[in-house]
Amino acid sequence: MLAPLGVLLTMAVLVGVAFGVHDAVAKLSMEDVNPSALSLATLLAGLPLLAVFLPATGGLRLTPLSAALFVVAGVVNFALGRTTMYAATSALTASGASVMTASSAVFSVAIGAAMGEAVTWNVALGVTAIVIAVYLASGWSAGSGLTARGLGLGLATGLAIATSIAIIKLGDLEGGSPGLGVIIAYLSGVMALSPKLREAVRVLMSRSRPVMTMGLSAAAGQLMRYLALTALGVEVVTPLQNIRPIAATFLLFWLGSGSKRPAARHWAAAAAAFVGVALVSGLIR
Repeated sequence: MLAPLGVLLTMAVLVGVAFGVHDAVAKLSMEDVNPSALSLATLLAGLPLLAVFLPATGGLRLTPLSAALFVVAGVVNFALGRTTMYAATSALTASGASVMTASSAVFSVAIGAAMGEAVTWNVALGVTAIVIAVYLASGWSAGSGLTARGLGLGLATGLAIATSIAIIKLGDLEGGSPGLGVIIAYLSGVMALSPKLREAVRVLMSRSRPVMTMGLSAAAGQLMRYLALTALGVEVVTPLQNIRPIAATFLLFWLGSGSKRPAARHWAAAAAAFVGVALVSGLIR
């Protein structure tokens, strides 16, 4: 039975919160770790959570085409997207990297339109408001650490996120269940990153607390995102999950150095994010 719209929208927003926790921990504790090894370690940490909740995610439906799509989504999202996200986080400030992940909203609107999903003025304005909110919260400026390498990595991350969401949606349309799709995507990501297995196990054993936190929060975010995609369009889910940089920024101000506390621009960002979510969800028409 389809979940109520409010539950699905809330789930899409919580995706951003879960990934915000993941991003903040990555910046605070894992900057010195090889991005590919860290990607594999967090995938391994998140797999048990997905296995536990798989029975509640819509069954075990699978067709050959949907399975192939889920495999491709895993490679795009994890071997490429998550790894470039970690590389961007080390190349930039955490806030700068978070700004660049918001580019997935722009890519997603274009992908959604190409897939035949309607893009209303509300959605367009909501995306704009969320991107502005991310910009404000992250403190993007000439001295924020945005480099050409970081810019490229950040844009690549945004494109990978939006592309993987669209591929998972196609997998659902082709008869695959989203929960099983997440498992397949995770396993394909593990296989693609398997050359780093020994280093990933060392990271998982030596820094178990931050890696487990990152892995579990990311797994929860992935699961909620793909479940929301069963009823909400690509152009809705991606903007809502882009609350992610807002959550990461506030967590970094809370858990980082004592001098980092929310300034006026961060409260303005929170207000802009609320308006953006309301526009995308249809609360404001």
